[in-house]
Amino acid sequence: MISDTAIRARLGEQASSDREVALMRDLLQVSGRTPDDLSDDEWLQLVGQMEARKLQDDPNMK
Repeated sequence: MISDTAIRARLGEQASSDREVALMRDLLQVSGRTPDDLSDDEWLQLVGQMEARKLQDDPNMK
């Protein structure tokens, strides 16, 4: 299981909402990786996917 603490640490504690953590956990589980397994480039790609999912779920969310 991927911990919310590890995701928040990589996203930035103050900048990450519960929704963002949940979306990122889903993406990480699909990839079979943890936040520490990813290079900075791979992490940024997942952050981009997370942002896209946020907008798909709620176009007014930023």
